[in-house]
Amino acid sequence: MIILALWTYTTLDNTTLDFDLKIIIKAWYVVDLMQLSDLLDNNDNREIDLSKTRIKVINFMDNQYQQLKYLANTSPLQSVSYDNIKVQTSPSNSIEDKTIKQLQAKEYIRIIDDCINSLDEVQSIVFKGKIIQHLPGYKLEELTGYMHTRLYHYYNNACVDFAKKLKLVTDIDLLEYKE
Repeated sequence: MIILALWTYTTLDNTTLDFDLKIIIKAWYVVDLMQLSDLLDNNDNREIDLSKTRIKVINFMDNQYQQLKYLANTSPLQSVSYDNIKVQTSPSNSIEDKTIKQLQAKEYIRIIDDCINSLDEVQSIVFKGKIIQHLPGYKLEELTGYMHTRLYHYYNNACVDFAKKLKLVTDIDLLEYKE
């Protein structure tokens, strides 16, 4: 957002560039003063419930992730029709709202895919294979070279690692804790 604002101001009015640079420098200084523990939220010592987190991740990927993919791939623009023209006096712009939702959905999908791809190699294969591609167990055994019990271990850990990474970079919290 800051870079976009900076680009807009530099193309429209070069005199405001100095002011924008001062704001950006101050913002970086504030970020520099933050504690690393505040940024990474390492103060949470609760024990994660693997099975409940796995279930929550599966439900998220089966429901919300699929909805985001659908929303990101639908076109908000509609063809113009002059039949039965009605005047809309709404203050909101529905096409603009749909376009913004589509862009936000694309950004969430990009972040989710980055979280999946940042898992280690075996976890990524197991996560994609079980949750996204719905591969049977024997296929995953062929792809990874691991047997069922080891795959289950990687599967649980992949779901927890995915949930941790997603929580770190978005407002989506899929972690469940033991009580």
